Amino acid sequence: MVATFFVAAAVAYAVSSALYLLTLTRGTDGPGRFAHGALLLAVVLHGVYLGFDYSSGGPPMGRVHQTLTFLSLGIVGAFLLAGLRRKSIAILGAFITPVALFFFLGAGLGRSVGDVSDDTRSALLPFHIGVNVLGLVAFALAFGSAVAYVIQERMLRQKKLSGVFERLPALDVLDGFSLRAVSVGFPLLTVGVVTGAFWATRVQQGVMVTSPQAFGLASWVLFAGVLVLRLAAGWRGRRAAIGTIVGFLCAAAVLVGYALRDGALT
Repeated sequence: MVATFFVAAAVAYAVSSALYLLTLTRGTDGPGRFAHGALLLAVVLHGVYLGFDYSSGGPPMGRVHQTLTFLSLGIVGAFLLAGLRRKSIAILGAFITPVALFFFLGAGLGRSVGDVSDDTRSALLPFHIGVNVLGLVAFALAFGSAVAYVIQERMLRQKKLSGVFERLPALDVLDGFSLRAVSVGFPLLTVGVVTGAFWATRVQQGVMVTSPQAFGLASWVLFAGVLVLRLAAGWRGRRAAIGTIVGFLCAAAVLVGYALRDGALT
């Protein structure tokens, strides 16, 4: 049953992603309505999958695949809630839903990775993972908005003022949405970096920076730079969007790094 609902949810996410992209590129309203419905169906199937998965026992987010599952559901949930407040960002599903699908499929692959070892498990670990997941949820929304900004800004410079350009939100809307999402995600990432360093010091009896941790620090530096330049220097536009995109990719690489590393150890 777990596998059945996983596949069903993945298919629903894929259909929703395709319909959002079709709405963006073709401009017809029908696919957009079906895209939203398919996404809601995916959330329901995702929730049922989670129920069956956790009925088998084990601590929440005690495995990589569980972390990825919560992350993908969090991204979709945050996107749907944001869409209730601002209808114009609904089209960002063309960029955000594929990201959620990517992490959800990663959860399927990550099932082969074992539990966190007793040596590394501590009371601090669930909190550390939780704040990082919430931070990544916010950064995923910022990433989708930043990608849309880069596309919109490029089309404006090329004077392609129809088609996709008309269906994307205005540049100031995209820029403001990205800034708010980064402003939410950065404090969470900061807490995650601090608790991760404290936890690693206790487990490893010293500071030893691994590849995933290096990507985590790189993403923190990038997002810190984006925020400082935005708030202190009035940085806006394409450069801020590119910084947000690179920062999210670095943050996502942390999870990929841990999955590959832990998978190699099991």
